[in-house]
Amino acid sequence: MNTPSPELLKEVRAELVGRGTSLKAFCEVHGFVRQHVGQVISGKRHGPKAAALVATFLLKLRQTKCP
Repeated sequence: MNTPSPELLKEVRAELVGRGTSLKAFCEVHGFVRQHVGQVISGKRHGPKAAALVATFLLKLRQTKCP
């Protein structure tokens, strides 16, 4: 669960729904911009900043067990 793709975005959303929250709510609580996260996780944006955002977001997702 690391390579940006539409499937990864679906997996992230499913994980968050399973926790009782949404991508939007998770981003707001943890200081991410939902539109940027959606674009980079789905693979629509590339480059070093996009890769860094994906890594940071996925790390936060793994570290956070509650919404």
